[in-house]
Amino acid sequence: MPGFIIHLAEATIIMEHMEKKTDAVWRQEFMLGNLLPDTRLGKDKQSSHFWSSEHEDYIARAPKLEYFLTKYGHRLNEPAILGYYAHLYLDEHYVDEYWPQIMKFEDVEGHLEPRRAYIYQVEMRQDGKIIPFGEFFTTENYYGDYTRSNQWFVEKYHIQPPEYKYLENIHMDEVHAEDLKYVLEELNHICHKGKMGDEKEMSVFNLRELDDFVQRTAEAFVGKLNLL
Repeated sequence: MPGFIIHLAEATIIMEHMEKKTDAVWRQEFMLGNLLPDTRLGKDKQSSHFWSSEHEDYIARAPKLEYFLTKYGHRLNEPAILGYYAHLYLDEHYVDEYWPQIMKFEDVEGHLEPRRAYIYQVEMRQDGKIIPFGEFFTTENYYGDYTRSNQWFVEKYHIQPPEYKYLENIHMDEVHAEDLKYVLEELNHICHKGKMGDEKEMSVFNLRELDDFVQRTAEAFVGKLNLL
């Protein structure tokens, strides 16, 4: 799934494109809500990300947006709930649209394979590069590219971690609002780690394509809001 910085880049673009004028409190709560699904920090995210129990053995599962909307769709006028929805929307498009465009998970014979236990290698579509599956989700490759791209996104979108505020009216079964404190601690660390130029060492993602994807998804989200 996208990291904190990419999610906040999407949230920033959404706010820039919204027709409704928002004040500082609205923006703060929207950004905090956008981070809420990841307050599980290393724990099981099935409930917070509204995953179906189907395909539990897959390498990645997209949120079921209809599950979220059935339960909380009547509260999209609340900035934190809307921010939460924006997070899930980006995750859904990331798994179902972006991943298949840039890479293929394959078994030992080179056939497409979504099940984690049977994946042998990852083929990058852009250049045909093959990465052994055991080396893919590492600091040298996938997760390292998040770190190497963070400062570029921070500077382009002027990202600053929102100040902590207890969202007393969030009332969600899937997350605890007070856990945002721990996410913000991690986010502050991320925002001060790395430097411009690190993005030139990315090995998995194409930075421009990733940025274009985030922008398209944010704009599509705003368009969807206008239809709700």
